[in-house]
Amino acid sequence: MENREDVKRSYKTASMIGVAIIASLFIYLIVVEILRAQLKPFRGFAPLPEMSTFRYVLYGLAVLEVLVIRITQSLLLKRAPGDTVKITAQKLFRASILTVCLSEVPAILGLVLFLLGGLNKDFYALLAVSLVLIFMYFPRLRSWEEWIGKNT
Repeated sequence: MENREDVKRSYKTASMIGVAIIASLFIYLIVVEILRAQLKPFRGFAPLPEMSTFRYVLYGLAVLEVLVIRITQSLLLKRAPGDTVKITAQKLFRASILTVCLSEVPAILGLVLFLLGGLNKDFYALLAVSLVLIFMYFPRLRSWEEWIGKNT
């Protein structure tokens, strides 16, 4: 019973952190919309001469981020002989926090594109990528319990 409560407590903390990251994405969206409205037409604070090249680099980093999340999650959740429920719950907690945090990176890259060059459509596209990633990797108690049941 104590182990189940530990798992629930870790899950609840991971979920709260995930919700905070989702809230930060909406704060980015509000900032973008305020800047667009107040500084119409917003063309960025420091447009780069090779903005299209920089844009492709950041999109490439966003794609790379998806791969990094998959690899990181599998490495963090690697099972070791003798893992207890508590150790498994800690692994799930760490993997959940890290993957949700890494899922925010595409939106941050989009925010950089917007702030530098005023590229709001790029911000929206990368924000959508972040939201999809967070949805995919958001901690779910049922998944945690199934994973712990299989791996302990």
